[in-house]
Amino acid sequence: MKQLTANVLVFSILACTVGAWPGSVAPQEQRKTDLVKPESVEGCYELTVSAWQPALKLGEDSEFVTPPHRIQLFAERRSQGFESEGYIVKPAPGVAPSIHRGSYWSPKDSRSIEIVWTTGFSGLVMALKIEGTDLQGQAQTFWDFPRPRQKADVVAHKVECKPESAPVAPRQVDCVVGDGQPKIVAGEGWGPVRIGATFKTVDAFLGPGRPKNELSDVYFKDYPAKGIQISFKNGSDKVEAIFFYNRQSTSPEFEVFCGQVEKGVDWRSSVLDVKRAFGEPIAEFAGSDSGGTWKRIVFAGIDFRFENEKMVRIAIPGS
Repeated sequence: MKQLTANVLVFSILACTVGAWPGSVAPQEQRKTDLVKPESVEGCYELTVSAWQPALKLGEDSEFVTPPHRIQLFAERRSQGFESEGYIVKPAPGVAPSIHRGSYWSPKDSRSIEIVWTTGFSGLVMALKIEGTDLQGQAQTFWDFPRPRQKADVVAHKVECKPESAPVAPRQVDCVVGDGQPKIVAGEGWGPVRIGATFKTVDAFLGPGRPKNELSDVYFKDYPAKGIQISFKNGSDKVEAIFFYNRQSTSPEFEVFCGQVEKGVDWRSSVLDVKRAFGEPIAEFAGSDSGGTWKRIVFAGIDFRFENEKMVRIAIPGS
């Protein structure tokens, strides 16, 4: 036993001595030299994310697992906040930010990196390998409460770091509020923009929409100049849900929708005004985040979102 202990001690001393010889590389230093060099991947990338699996109906929570569609990776760190966990990643020039409070990327080995988007509680992680000038791999969601984690395939195609070309302005719809103008009707929609309408009918009225990434069960078309977003079921061209915006903090790319709701409700209406018009809500949700307070009140065929007591979105959820 004494001989065994002595042998172990000698082996330990030799190991320490060899690690200190000039010209040798300690294991930790060796790992650092094997990591992706930040300068080799910095730049802008167009993200394509497949449908999440398993398919879940995330509803409004889908924004927590939706990154900017175009991003920029930097070869520099920040000394504080989430970015101190790795290198800086931001929306590319001219691209609206996602809901996430923090984002960063870090090398994992000589051919792969990891990108994280987080609200501080929920978000997604991308594990990507270098494939030429592009990055390819898989994303995975995470939550601060029990919910199945989803996965999706990701391709990050390298592009120039310049603002996107301005979209062709859609045909303007007369925005004068009056008896001749359509109003948002619960369970139906707004004029030709209604539940069950085809996207051709909607485009004919609003102008060409801008497609967005597919989710597990729906895909979206944005009409930012009109302040409108529409969802369709995957494999269908029929309107599934409609969203009207008024400077919602997580959707700054949308202009203010110009119009009214039936029963005299408009963007100036308070929570109390809406309840007086529509009666007792089916459900109410409220909370707070870094931007302040928020509240969502739900009625049959329509719901309203408020931020800091200001109405910022009206939704026609469909069936």
